[in-house]
Parts: sequence; structure tokens; C-alpha cells
Amino acid sequence: MKLNSFELLSMDKSCKLKKFNKRIIGIEILRMFLCFRIVLLHYYSSHNKYILKLKGNQFQVPCFFFISFYFLYPVISQRNIEKLKLRLERLLIPYIIYPFSVWIISNVMFLLLKYNRYNRLLTFKELKLNLILGKGIFGIGVLWFHFNLIIFTIIFFISSAFLKDLFLISFQIIASISYIIQYSKINYEFFHQFKIYISQPIGNLVETLPLAIFAFSLSNYNTFKNLTFNRKKNIFFSAIFLYYIFCYNIFLPIKGFSSAGIKHNISSFFIFSIFFLIPFEELNQKVLSLMQKITKYTQGIYCLHFLIQYYQKLFFDKSGTFIGCIILYIISYFFSFIGFLIFKNTKLKFLFS
Repeated sequence: MKLNSFELLSMDKSCKLKKFNKRIIGIEILRMFLCFRIVLLHYYSSHNKYILKLKGNQFQVPCFFFISFYFLYPVISQRNIEKLKLRLERLLIPYIIYPFSVWIISNVMFLLLKYNRYNRLLTFKELKLNLILGKGIFGIGVLWFHFNLIIFTIIFFISSAFLKDLFLISFQIIASISYIIQYSKINYEFFHQFKIYISQPIGNLVETLPLAIFAFSLSNYNTFKNLTFNRKKNIFFSAIFLYYIFCYNIFLPIKGFSSAGIKHNISSFFIFSIFFLIPFEELNQKVLSLMQKITKYTQGIYCLHFLIQYYQKLFFDKSGTFIGCIILYIISYFFSFIGFLIFKNTKLKFLFS
């Protein structure tokens, strides 16, 4: 799930400054914030007092989709096969390896302690289902996100090659059709009758496709770069709109598979706008370097917390406290950091960063 949101800035040699990589730091901070919200939701979902209310405002994954497809645009528009391969590696490696890890660790825990989350041995059939659909009976719940990204990335790349100039308008029409299917309840009522490992992946594909197309289209029009000409005004109005969206529920909820409705498009747009426009780049180099380190491992945290949380609750924090959530984030960060150091010279580093 790691985005290539770096800008290479060559500093003048006369200033005696070396070349360095500077992220679009606002987006990296946003990714860290969204990742913490996901950990909070999974670990501490019984309460709704923290961080813009959890219940009814689960914008984290839709916003991650928005970010991912906004930065996918250059890969598709340039039909860059090398960047496509890199993106698919970043997605497929965690998508394949984490379910295997969960399957092995859960079965070992049951054999040794007579306990795991499922209170039984997991079957190989269940593992296969998770690998095929990203959402098995037992699996890592967060990997349906990778499943959707993989499917859409391939579809976008192939379609752009065949449709060429008609690609964007064709997919914008498809996005409109997707919303008609969602708001007419056809999507939910049709797929809801199937088992969860069928309904969730396919239903989610229909719901997240408009998000992907919307973000992709905005990147095509350079929307956020144009907004930088009046940063303060646009940050202010984005914050006002978000306040009304989240506090007054101006969009009626509709039944779906976690990403239904146009609310996710609009809220993702304003959230992205705020973090994109805040001039974090004006921070000094030491602060930027520190931020690069603490925002780097959201991929590993996103995936590892789902496994770690059950054993943390079993041994240390049975009630699932807010402090426990912070500890879970730190533990997941630590294992992601160590894992990256061990595998940084191999493609397994994509498991963590």
C-alpha cells in the first residue's frame, strides 16, 4: 500500500547542501493519521469519542483509495510498464505473504496454547479463499483493500492502452453507473445474499470504483496543484465543509459494504485538500527528516496490527483501552521498522514500507 509521493529536490552546491528526498509530507502525515484511525477502529471500536467520531465516519479506507489512485495517474497516463510492475509488487507481496503468516501463526498458537482468535485450526481451503478474494473466512480483514487496488490497477492500465483518449470519459460514465447501482440498493441487495467472502470483495469493488476514478480524474486535471495558488482560503473552506459533513450528517447513509455513497468521495477530497495544501514543506530539514521516519511504515502497521491486536488483548489489555490502542500502534511500528531493516535489500521490504 506505499505511495511514490516523493519530490526530488536538487539543492544548489554553493549552499553546501546535499541532494535529499523530500516527501509531499502533508500526504505522508495524512497516511499516518488514517492508519492510526484504522488501528483505533479495529482495536477500540466500542467507543466513539476520539478523532472525529469513529461510528458513522469511517472515511479511512476510502481516503486511502483516493490517495492511491491520485498518484497512480502518471503510471497510467504514461503507460509506464516498469512503474506498473513496481506498484503490483508493492501490493502483491503483502497480499500473498500476510495471509500465509496469519495462517501459520494462528495454527501454531492453537497447537501450543490451545488458543487463537478462531479457537480451532485453520484449513488450507480457508487460506486459498483469502488469497483468491482478499477476504476469506478467517483472513486479514485489511487485505481486501489490496485486492481492490490490484484489480483496478490492472483494469486501468489495460483499458487505457485500448481506449486511449476515450479512457477517462468512459470510466467517468462507469463511475456514474456505479452510483446508480449503489443508491438504488441493487449492489447491496444482490451481493448481500452471497457468503461474506464473495459479497464483500465484489460489493466493495463496485463501491470503491468511483473513488478510484474520481481521484484519477482530479490528478488528470491538476486540481490540487491549482488550489495551491490560494492555500489559506481553500484550507479554510475544506475544513468548514468537513465539519458539516461529519457533525451534521448531511449525506444520508446507504446500505453497502463499507464504502457506499458519494459521501466518501467528497470527504476524501476535502481531507486530501487540507493535508496537501498545508505548507509542511516550510519545516526545516531536520523536522522533515524526522517526519520521514515516523510516517514511513504505514504498510506494515496497516497489516501487522490486525494480527497483533488479538494477542495483546489476550495477555495485556483485555478490555481494549485507548492507551492499549496507542501501544498497539507503537508495537506494530516497531516490528515494521525491524522487518524493514532486515529485508531492506530485498523486495520483502514492501511488507513494511
